[in-house]
Amino acid sequence: MVKQASMLKATLPLFARFVVSNGLRTKHGVFEIMLETIDQALPVVTRNKGLRIMESAMVLLSPDILQLSDPDTPTENLTFLLSQLPKYGKLYLQGMLLTHPNFTQQEVDNMNVAYRHLGGNSQIDQFTFTATDRTNQGFIVDGRVLNEPVSFTIQVDQLDKKAPHIIHLKYPSQVERLKNGCYGIYITSRVLKASDPDTEDNQIIFKILRGPQYGHLENTTTGEFIQERFSQKDLNSKTILYVINPLSEMNSDNLEFQVTDPNGNTAAPQILELKWSHIQLPQTEYEVCENVNILPLKIIRTGHSMESAFVGVKVNQVSAAIGKDFTVNPSKLVQFDPGMSTKMWNIAITYDGLEEDDEVFEVILNSPVNAVLGTKTKARVKILDSKGGQCRHSHSSGQNQYSSWGKGTWLPLSPGSSSPSILGGVHLEGRPPSSSRERLTPSRGDKLQEFDLTDIPRKRLRTIGNGKTVRPSSVYRNGTDITFRYHGMVAVRVEDDSSIINMEKARASTINQKPQKQSRKKEPLPTDKVEQMPYLHSPSQEQPPSFPKNCTLALKGLFHFEESLQKLYHCNGTSWQPWSPKDKEGNGRTCPIGWSHQNRHCYSLITEQKVTWNAAARACREQHQGNLASVFTKQHMQWLWHFSGRKSFWIGLNDQETSGHWEWDGGEPVTFTNWRRGAPPHLKKRKNCVLVKRRGKWQAKDCRKGKAHNYVCARKL
Repeated sequence: MVKQASMLKATLPLFARFVVSNGLRTKHGVFEIMLETIDQALPVVTRNKGLRIMESAMVLLSPDILQLSDPDTPTENLTFLLSQLPKYGKLYLQGMLLTHPNFTQQEVDNMNVAYRHLGGNSQIDQFTFTATDRTNQGFIVDGRVLNEPVSFTIQVDQLDKKAPHIIHLKYPSQVERLKNGCYGIYITSRVLKASDPDTEDNQIIFKILRGPQYGHLENTTTGEFIQERFSQKDLNSKTILYVINPLSEMNSDNLEFQVTDPNGNTAAPQILELKWSHIQLPQTEYEVCENVNILPLKIIRTGHSMESAFVGVKVNQVSAAIGKDFTVNPSKLVQFDPGMSTKMWNIAITYDGLEEDDEVFEVILNSPVNAVLGTKTKARVKILDSKGGQCRHSHSSGQNQYSSWGKGTWLPLSPGSSSPSILGGVHLEGRPPSSSRERLTPSRGDKLQEFDLTDIPRKRLRTIGNGKTVRPSSVYRNGTDITFRYHGMVAVRVEDDSSIINMEKARASTINQKPQKQSRKKEPLPTDKVEQMPYLHSPSQEQPPSFPKNCTLALKGLFHFEESLQKLYHCNGTSWQPWSPKDKEGNGRTCPIGWSHQNRHCYSLITEQKVTWNAAARACREQHQGNLASVFTKQHMQWLWHFSGRKSFWIGLNDQETSGHWEWDGGEPVTFTNWRRGAPPHLKKRKNCVLVKRRGKWQAKDCRKGKAHNYVCARKL
């Protein structure tokens, strides 16, 4: 059997053998047949779709857009004869400029033919050709036999040289409370929108040049932090969220960005501002006389106030009872209208005329709408019993019918207001204010100089032993300076009240002069509310100090004020030494350079060399004279998470000493945990340490091996 392919372009002889006979004689013969192949089929242009390219681009001519076919001609013989070359571009064969005006279908099939646009404002280019099988004249296009050239059209799209433009840029300010208790502001297309007629929304990119300082951007769909870019499509879908740092008291933030398209066209940098407000109470403690009738409780809003905001008010009965001792406004929601920064919430105080103990209740702010709660969200209100028509510690003048102070702040005694009083042998004496700098004038042998409250932490004075309240003989305030004066001898303890973490409390006792005779009585102020322990400054004297007792271990930590020298001394266990605010037992110490201060601790994030937990704990002790950080509260954890740059790091929690018993590397009690999914039930025996991971959640890891991480070292001040 002869196939057609073997017959093309060749002559093939065929033979037929036969026998001729007349019955008497026979003769054999051969019949020879000659076959010659003839190319009668014309080439057909089956594809001529043309090109669409961008300005200055180069594109291959593939058989999908340009193709010849002929059933009796091989592809190496099917040829495109160019009648006219392209005007605004060039044709290339195997990467070289086409020098002869033809190419074959086989070269097209092998992707060896390309067109390159030379640039310019041209929109249409073309080349013309005829087709041949190198045997017959003419070629077929759309069923017609042609001899004239046909065109291959090239459409050139101009490059997009315009950057997307901003349609509107406003400041987002609608604050929403998130499921995790934080606050956030959604950035949507209502406040930020860019447009480009040549670019889809998902390709309009907002490139972040400088991120926000007091919060971070987050994609609500993926949960990932946004640090580099987001698209207009993300804004349209309401997936971009600015999360406010809960530890910051700022009321605004901003970020710098540029809008760009896929062609690299970039608009000028822009600033997106975010604004919000804080709602809180101006004071955290109030004292009000029982017969004051109405206590107007002030609620303030700071920051952005051009929109409405709301806050809920809750009352806790501590020892005072609603309806019996006081009555509150039935509305538990306070509304701030646009532009309003102060609201009054009235509390009616019930006067029953009976002698009874002071009563206490609390007012708490909660559930803000379009605002963030500030730090002062709880106020403690004490109702003072009106004995004989007058209240202790009440200062009434004009229309102010209630006495109040902020936490750690005292109102001055009125000049000349003194009434005799004897309390535990302590002589109390009133003192008129002075127009000069706050320095107490020596009186009857008691010389006590100014107390500078701006240089010290907040303190409380508590009596030791007898349980009585220490009351000052006089209190005077001028600006930020407050002067207290005491007579007599009493032992007090200094308690730190400035930290949210219940640290180890400093202990001290003050020994003053012997009590003097009672000359006048007055109703004293309660010093158990004093939250700041003044430092004493006095001129030097040459007279040697006289101490009532020798300094021993039993007196370690006690203080003695030497009147003759106007100096304060403290016992270190062996001898009495002069004391100043910068001494070791004060809070004058500062963090080392490069460390960050937070809640009487210094913190350092170590990122130079990632290590295992055991190596991190050893480095904190030996190289940094501290321990791996302990975590005490949710707010503290949030601060550490932001401090770490929101990247995983080791903390000091571990159970290496006793399996399943967690303890801090620094020895503090475990009062707070933040496990990712509850405490891990299945742990390796005595090999488990804690790694802080995404969103500040904790995860147990092997202490000795595994992946290395950053770590945070801490020192106590």
